[in-house]
Amino acid sequence: MNVYVIIDTPVKSADLLYKTGYYCLDPFIYIENGGEKIAFLPGTEFEKAKKKGRLNKVCNLSDELQKLSQTKKYPFLKSSVVLEYLLKNEINEIFVSANFPLIEADNLRNHNIKIYTKEEPLYKERVSKNAEEIEYIRQNSKKNVLVMDGVKNILLESTITNDGRLKHNGEILTVKILQDFIYKKFIDLDLYSDTVITSIGDQACDPHETGYGDVLAHQSIVIDIYPRSRTNYYYTDMTRTFCKGKASGELKQIYESVRDCQKLIADKIKADTNGASIHQFAVDFFANKGYKSGVIDGVLQGFFHGTGHGLGLECHEDPYISTYGKNLPENSIVSNEPGLYYLGIGGVRIEDLLLITKDGCENLTNCEKELELE
Repeated sequence: MNVYVIIDTPVKSADLLYKTGYYCLDPFIYIENGGEKIAFLPGTEFEKAKKKGRLNKVCNLSDELQKLSQTKKYPFLKSSVVLEYLLKNEINEIFVSANFPLIEADNLRNHNIKIYTKEEPLYKERVSKNAEEIEYIRQNSKKNVLVMDGVKNILLESTITNDGRLKHNGEILTVKILQDFIYKKFIDLDLYSDTVITSIGDQACDPHETGYGDVLAHQSIVIDIYPRSRTNYYYTDMTRTFCKGKASGELKQIYESVRDCQKLIADKIKADTNGASIHQFAVDFFANKGYKSGVIDGVLQGFFHGTGHGLGLECHEDPYISTYGKNLPENSIVSNEPGLYYLGIGGVRIEDLLLITKDGCENLTNCEKELELE
């Protein structure tokens, strides 16, 4: 019977949050031995974890570490608490995730514990979502649409100045104003995010550029928002590309190509579809349309990122729709986000979340796709 060990904080480890159902800032120990789920938590979290965690047994990590400091039998490390449990239960091998702390692993190995590392996620059942998880992400996505609609309304309400900038409520509209609006809406809707993407024109040709400066008319405006729920801790993710005023003919063309590609991808996807083959379809689609991808004039341009990623307790997790993508399991949730990026034209990305079903997929992102906003 495999024994799993995690030493981490739920803030960083989705596996830990998934198995314990407990969220806190402090790192703690989780041991899964058959049907037994044990956690060693610091005294500050001990009583709360007993009430709110999905655990068979909660132990006081602070007490255990104090005992270690007194006996000096083993190094003063969390893994020494694990070691005492393993030796007591005559266990000499464990399974850990790839990001298990090296200093803790070395301590266990030094005491003859064999450690086997598993690929992320440690718990493969995380990939296919259950009904509760799907509903969490569905509701989070509905909230995210409200945020995107709010951004769209700001752009619609804005006027274009003589120098091609936007004015909203009497002041020049900046990326910071848009981002502050988004962050506030997240708070209002019990969501949160460290960053958002609101990139303008050529800025958007760097897909993860968060944006800066004034919001400009007649340019692509890529809004990518990927908040996490403050109550259920699941993510959602969506991207829309807007243009306030008149888009150039070239911008319209790449927008239509991205939108068409995204629709065809959604039509092709169902359970057990290979993620690599879907990604290759997107690559070929753009190439056949005449859009070159690669280093152009010394800068990476065209379509040069994955087509999609899984989403759950992490914003980016298995399964992936990319060069190395594997088959998409039923009830997994993936993004569908092709894009094209050309300096002098701007960047375009459109992203929805898809629930993979046996016979197709369900789009969880009920939000209009419209480039030009007059």
